[in-house]
Amino acid sequence: MLIQSNTVRRRFGGVAYAMAIICIKLEAEAALTSRVSRSIGSPCSSNSQEEFSNSDEEARKMGDYRDILSLIRVLVQGPESKADVDSVIDKCAGAGHLRDDILYYSKELEKLSNDSDEHRAYLVDMGIKALRRYFFLIAFRSYLYSTSANEMEFTAWMDARPELGHLCNNLRIDR
Repeated sequence: MLIQSNTVRRRFGGVAYAMAIICIKLEAEAALTSRVSRSIGSPCSSNSQEEFSNSDEEARKMGDYRDILSLIRVLVQGPESKADVDSVIDKCAGAGHLRDDILYYSKELEKLSNDSDEHRAYLVDMGIKALRRYFFLIAFRSYLYSTSANEMEFTAWMDARPELGHLCNNLRIDR
């Protein structure tokens, strides 16, 4: 059953990721046409105190990993971008659930004994790949808040933010 579950997870994970990217872009475009643009530096609503009071398990289930929290602190409208991405991920859950994938790999790593280096490497690799997808979705949403695709490409926006490259290149699933 575990092998079948992992096969399904791998097969549909990319589909869910693609669906999430499209949904985030469409929701951003719809928001721009339906309301006046907000000031880029305006504060957004965040339940930071509530998030910190959650148990570690609940925090991880909500995608509150240390590296993701670091990301949302450096992004324009970071908490709002994460909330938007989480909403899209939940809507696309039928094709795969990215936060659940990250949690799965994180838990599997915790259960693993030190004897299985090959399996540990596999879990770390898969977990970081899922965490990186989540990272890029949140960054992409922040990009859509701060500029439009007509003004600057996402890759140029990322390149202009070296701190994002540093965070992305140093993601860890085991913390």
